[in-house]
Amino acid sequence: MTEVTAARPQPRSWLSRTAIALYNDRRVRYLGVGGVSAVSYYGFYTALYLLTPDDFYGRVFMLTADQMHYLVPTVIANFLCGVVTYPLQRHFVFQSKGPVLTGFFKFYLICLWALLFTWAGLPLLVEVFNVPVLIAQAILIVVAPLINYQLSKLWAFRR
Repeated sequence: MTEVTAARPQPRSWLSRTAIALYNDRRVRYLGVGGVSAVSYYGFYTALYLLTPDDFYGRVFMLTADQMHYLVPTVIANFLCGVVTYPLQRHFVFQSKGPVLTGFFKFYLICLWALLFTWAGLPLLVEVFNVPVLIAQAILIVVAPLINYQLSKLWAFRR
């Protein structure tokens, strides 16, 4: 008589169990997408800040060359970052099934909060504490996501 045994699934290694557990944790996925967001925003901002001449913003927005040269690129970088990050937040982090445009508008309102946070923090760091612009921007990028996660979870991508 032949004994028939069902194939048992092979036990997963500690590394694969840990990787799956981390992937299943929304906070970890948020940190990953937040890294993409931070890099994309900083890249957009840095390119706009360094590649546009000081007098460009003066000509376009009727500002003197030194007035808010470092603040104007935040608006453009913020929007571009929102467009890049929204699909990642929607599908990968929060796995939202709601309406795309409504979700984007809610999400972008949170991005606008981050823009206001930057508009308040950047002059404070640059003008008051004499922190170089790109370093000040990096500091703000680290702080804003702590608040954005809660707003995204509780409002923009609420289930």
